[in-house]
Amino acid sequence: MRAERAKADDLPAVERILGDARAYLKAQGLDQWQNFPPTQQETLAHFARGELYVVRDGDVVAGTFVLVPHEAVYERIEGHWLHDGAYLALHRVAAAPAFRRRGVATCIFGAACARAREQGAGSVRIDTHEGNIPMRAALEKNGFVLCGSVVIATGERRVAYEKEL
Repeated sequence: MRAERAKADDLPAVERILGDARAYLKAQGLDQWQNFPPTQQETLAHFARGELYVVRDGDVVAGTFVLVPHEAVYERIEGHWLHDGAYLALHRVAAAPAFRRRGVATCIFGAACARAREQGAGSVRIDTHEGNIPMRAALEKNGFVLCGSVVIATGERRVAYEKEL
């Protein structure tokens, strides 16, 4: 598996993966991405800014994620970040149903850390729903540390993780 910037041809696959992830979260009883799902317009904006990535397994898009250089809601945390300097924020992490539990998240986290290092950032930050146990387990398995909680732009509270590089 390899992570790379998304191409225009990847956009339909990204939309399917995000839709499948939303349904997966709902089936687990989580409200994450239910009231405020990732929209196609937002995905296109991330793509236009070069922030949208895919994970490929051969020629198949196995997952997707977004990397941004700053997240305004991370300025206020109940808790404490590990690193005070530059970071990349990781969002919209999702794997295609056929690739769940097959290393997509590990590939995403590794790619995010590599991009952060390339850009001179000292860490990668991410937030998720408190009840999203699979994501939380994947984060902790990959060296992310629970730092506290943040209120995201939708007004919902999320647990916040960071990995220092």
